[in-house]
Amino acid sequence: MFKKTAALACATAIAFAGFASPAEAAQITKREKVAYSNVFGDLHMRLPKTVDRIEYTTTTSDGKKAQVSGYIVEPVVEWKGEGPRPTVVIGRGTVGQGDQCAPSRNWPLDGQPDPIKAKRAVNLEGIYDWVFASKGVRVVVTDYIGMGTPGMHTYMNRDDQAHAMLDAARAAGVGDGPVAFYGHSQGGGASAAAVEAAGEYAPELNVVGAYASAPPADLEAVQRNIDGSDLMGAIGFTINGLLERYPHLQPLLDKHLNEEGKQALKDLSTMCTGEITDKYGHKKTSEWTKSGKTLDELLKEMPEAREAMEDQRIGLKRPVAPVMVISGRHDKNVEYNQAKELARTWCEKGAQVEYRDDIMPPVGEYNHFIQAVTGGAFGIDFILKRFRGEPLGRTCEAPVGQLQGSVEGSAAMPNVIGS
Repeated sequence: MFKKTAALACATAIAFAGFASPAEAAQITKREKVAYSNVFGDLHMRLPKTVDRIEYTTTTSDGKKAQVSGYIVEPVVEWKGEGPRPTVVIGRGTVGQGDQCAPSRNWPLDGQPDPIKAKRAVNLEGIYDWVFASKGVRVVVTDYIGMGTPGMHTYMNRDDQAHAMLDAARAAGVGDGPVAFYGHSQGGGASAAAVEAAGEYAPELNVVGAYASAPPADLEAVQRNIDGSDLMGAIGFTINGLLERYPHLQPLLDKHLNEEGKQALKDLSTMCTGEITDKYGHKKTSEWTKSGKTLDELLKEMPEAREAMEDQRIGLKRPVAPVMVISGRHDKNVEYNQAKELARTWCEKGAQVEYRDDIMPPVGEYNHFIQAVTGGAFGIDFILKRFRGEPLGRTCEAPVGQLQGSVEGSAAMPNVIGS
């Protein structure tokens, strides 16, 4: 059974117009011990046998309190660096929009669906929990708002995702210990949004770094790129999430959607990523509209909808800590140039950004997914170095970027695990 705990006291309570104070938005409301899976064995890592599955409160982009679920991995090994044990908050890549897709309801928590057999391979990102925990780093994984808790999951809502990440750190009781954010794809966007928002929303946190792999910083560019791809259904996730916070757009959208489009949005609201590739992979949004225009074309006729999309843009603020950004040249899902542009924009604002190109040649439609693995060797190492207080490498080079090959990344992973 879940047990109520006392509200987490924040070091700084800041009230700002239209929003609940951060102190009110960081309470653990439920907690239970659950078994941690060893379906692949322990890979010679010392890992805990249980984790804490939690529910905590956060603040939505429109200033309301919301429940979020997730889990905390407390390491069983010591942190060998100086100072208190650090904490990494992980935002998973796109797992879906249905409650059953939530990371805290899937592997690596024991007794949950096998990630391969259940077509939820995205949950294999749980291996990164293991790597960090084996180094003595506390891990907090958020389910984001509305996935596993009441309401629609507000997929790719910049502030909702940032707040869920930041309040996850508070819920873990990090005190003044070092905090970093880590994620790929949707998680890359959440990590990037969190490191931007931390200064205003959670100024008491000691944020030392962030890793943002394939971050969807410009939703219009991402939508154009993903329409017709295997992950085309993620456009439906985005629309459903926008309508949850911008309900005035519903009549406008209804005017343009045909019955197939309306049914698709309804279906997608309860689906996981593996299901959308089966049912909606390689379809075009033009099949959802009365006019036969794509949603990207219709956006030009719907300034209110375009404004809502623009509200989610990442890159408007300077990050509070160093960031590593990786973007794949042959990513058929999250558009390459917009993530690279995010790095450039941050550099112009004086941020410390280490940018890497993923130069892996096209591998069918799998480059986006493979980057979650190959980039991990660089991302995990980057975060661990921030925790250890090591000096940064070259940042904000002109032109921005260092090359990253898939073989290079895969070969480096054993060194990261074993170091």
